[in-house]
Amino acid sequence: MRIGIDMRVVPPQGPGQQRYLWRLGSWLAQRGHDVHYMTVLPQKAAPEAPAGTHVHDWHRHTASAVRGAVQDLALDALLLNPERSRPFRGIRANVLRAAYGTEQYLQKLRSFRNPLEYGMRKAIRALPWTLADMHWERQFYEGHRPFPDVIAQSGYMRDQILGSYRIPPEHVHVVHNAVDTEEYTPARRLALRDEMRARWQIPPEALCLLFLGHNFRLKGLWQMLQVLPRLGPLGRPVHLLVAGKGTGEPQRRKARRLVRSLGLERQVTFAGDVRPSLHAHAAADALLHLSWHDSFGFVSLEAMASGLPVVTTPYVGAAELIVNGESGLVVDPARDEAIIGAIRQLADDAFRARVGAAAAVEGARHDEPRNFAEVHAVIRTAVARGAGPITAR
Repeated sequence: MRIGIDMRVVPPQGPGQQRYLWRLGSWLAQRGHDVHYMTVLPQKAAPEAPAGTHVHDWHRHTASAVRGAVQDLALDALLLNPERSRPFRGIRANVLRAAYGTEQYLQKLRSFRNPLEYGMRKAIRALPWTLADMHWERQFYEGHRPFPDVIAQSGYMRDQILGSYRIPPEHVHVVHNAVDTEEYTPARRLALRDEMRARWQIPPEALCLLFLGHNFRLKGLWQMLQVLPRLGPLGRPVHLLVAGKGTGEPQRRKARRLVRSLGLERQVTFAGDVRPSLHAHAAADALLHLSWHDSFGFVSLEAMASGLPVVTTPYVGAAELIVNGESGLVVDPARDEAIIGAIRQLADDAFRARVGAAAAVEGARHDEPRNFAEVHAVIRTAVARGAGPITAR
């Protein structure tokens, strides 16, 4: 098959969705498929494609030129992310991979705890350009026949997709994300522990909690900071390592102000963008991924595979992989007492060791070959439904 994959960054500069798509394309090429990576954004590095694949840099193309270029490739399958694919409007993609959520979905708004900010953000959804984005996203799901096959990264996202769009349920497939099980292992994490603790000057006896993400608001950093002074005596100091750069300078300033106002300067370390993320795992005793919305949450699965206990929320797809209280903890990010209770549980060494071991077993099950094979099956299903090569409408 000739398969096209929509990419934002080629080659990918770090972990996450783009690295995953890059490795998926390489895996498909190794199985004899003709794989074409397509990018419509300017790239920092000159693209160099894995063996058996091709990179098409169309960032200077107009929208009509992009449509023509896609049509000229005569693809059997086009794997597209409908939430971030404005330049591909009007193209019939037969495989959609909902990586970030849906434009229709309101759960993200709950992360705005200030009523004024919440109201402003809600009003933005009524602006013409926002409504246009929502319309075009809907067209990817509903506007072509046969319907596309949709890869939902979790049952949580499948429910959101089916609740937002008129698409047959049998066209929406749950394929949980994958982790590089050679890179993320308990042994590799523990081997780096002392070095990484020293790097960020985290006391050896401290319970180190890890925040890993760039959107401080959406991923729950404000909640974490607010509960730290309310933990009470745990028999050991608590330290928060913030691995992420925020969405911009205003968010970084807010984080620093909040730390100062709460008197947490000695308990919080801002590490910035940490790569590889395993280095942040190594310094930590647990990951707090208190996101208000995550279609899956790569960071949770990577931490689990590393043997790190994870505290997450029902609004993170990866929570489906956790047996609450056994292989992780699932709490409501709006309930401070639930977050405090989870941290208190993690202060118990035996509990933390037991949960981390169970998390590592579950994480190791979600390796890349398994995931790639499941995605491959969805692509074959979409192609078998017919409609010929991918064309612009």
